[in-house]
Amino acid sequence: MANDAGDGTIVRLVRDNLAYCQFWTELCVCDRTLAWRDQTLHLISGRPTQKLSHDGDEEIHTEYVLPVEMSQYKKGYVTLECLDKVFCQMCPPSASRLTLAIVSNDGTVAFYYVYKGLHKPKRN
Repeated sequence: MANDAGDGTIVRLVRDNLAYCQFWTELCVCDRTLAWRDQTLHLISGRPTQKLSHDGDEEIHTEYVLPVEMSQYKKGYVTLECLDKVFCQMCPPSASRLTLAIVSNDGTVAFYYVYKGLHKPKRN
């Protein structure tokens, strides 16, 4: 499964997971893409139905999701250089984080936050 515009399987799977399992609204596959190594990366934007973290903000913001395959993640495909390019070229300047959606070969999707720059850890 390639994360490519012609295939779109990973992008579609993550978008459907966000819509039908996580109940996000206003989902959109962003027009901007990023050529990275032998793949084309896509970004999904949308609005969760509830806050995703306790960052102090009361408002629910548009979130950005980067779908990748587990095999790409394991091979070191997602590097700091790659994430920096995603933040600079695909996300709006106001975005301080994105969600990495890692899809396993059985269709399971795991979500992880990736912050732009340094982020102060939360207190428990």
